[in-house]
Amino acid sequence: TVPMGFEVPEKPAAEGAKPPVFGFSNGLDFYSTGKVGDFYGDGFPTELAADAKLIERGQQRYNIYCSVCHGTSGNGKGVTSSYGILTAYSFQQPGALDPANAAYRPTGAIFDVITHGKGLMGPYGGVIPVRDRWAIIAYIRTLQDAGKVAGGIQ
Repeated sequence: TVPMGFEVPEKPAAEGAKPPVFGFSNGLDFYSTGKVGDFYGDGFPTELAADAKLIERGQQRYNIYCSVCHGTSGNGKGVTSSYGILTAYSFQQPGALDPANAAYRPTGAIFDVITHGKGLMGPYGGVIPVRDRWAIIAYIRTLQDAGKVAGGIQ
């Protein structure tokens, strides 16, 4: 058997292969926690290539785990809003892309909420592998950029 999230390396450890940085991690680095020391980091870890494949994976995972509450456009009006859960965070609110605005969330803070939950949102740290959490965040940033162009974010 192979643990969830584990990827078999291309060469064995005896030949110098290092364990992959995928899966469910308990590390203390930015990639594993979203934090730099005691503070939420911003941007993306150097272990990731923030490319179209990562964003595409993020879209897939977002649509599976997040869109039901946060909506397909990230406006906080997912299916659950029709059933009385009106508190899902909107990634499209004014100032969401401006680090000087209170509505802004650094990538590390979003990672932490995905991992540990907040408010009515439960934790997804045991369900979504670390790399997929970062992929979701990359897709959220794409949604925010698209909302800004469409006039949703000021």
